[in-house]
Amino acid sequence: MKILGISSATKTISVGIIDGSHIVAELTFSGREAFTENLIVYIKKIIDESGITPEGIAVCEGPGSYSGLRGGLSVAKTLAQVQKLKVVGVSTLETIAYNLIDIEGTVASITHAKSDEFNFALFGISKRNIQRLTDDLLINQEKLIEKLNQIKGSITLCGEIERLPEISHKVAQNNIPRGSSVAFLGIPKFITAKKDSFFKLNAKYSHKPNIRTFSK
Repeated sequence: MKILGISSATKTISVGIIDGSHIVAELTFSGREAFTENLIVYIKKIIDESGITPEGIAVCEGPGSYSGLRGGLSVAKTLAQVQKLKVVGVSTLETIAYNLIDIEGTVASITHAKSDEFNFALFGISKRNIQRLTDDLLINQEKLIEKLNQIKGSITLCGEIERLPEISHKVAQNNIPRGSSVAFLGIPKFITAKKDSFFKLNAKYSHKPNIRTFSK
């Protein structure tokens, strides 16, 4: 199946197209080029250059930032509706953990949420299969360190971990959510997804948007 994967939940923007087990094309941007306003431009570029027409769309549904998730989901849902494609949501934390699909062991995926709070989830990887061990959790730094120290055996940390104090666990080098990983994780979800799935797809924010109403 040819799947378009979209990730805009973090400070990195990534779009990728897969065909079965192969990555056909991928574009990843950080810094000044990582604007959700450019998402449709990036998507058009990899579709035009690869010559692949997606049969489905997978998108990071969170946790993540308000503007990033809103932009990515809006693009994904609009494309799905216009092109009459199925669209599925994938966890940002699982997408980052998927970077380590070739290892054997336990992976802790972490992203910074706000202040001293972090998004966190544990995954087990074996024979290129990833299994969720916990839900996506929002916890403060103290509890996160405590939880990591309670884990017996070797684990590998991945994600936005530069804000954490030094921890006695292995740290992965590939720490960004990639569009191709979103696409691969979306494959099994298309079995049960319906053509109108874009109506039910909603963002899972780290925190509720800080929107205030001002009276005159």
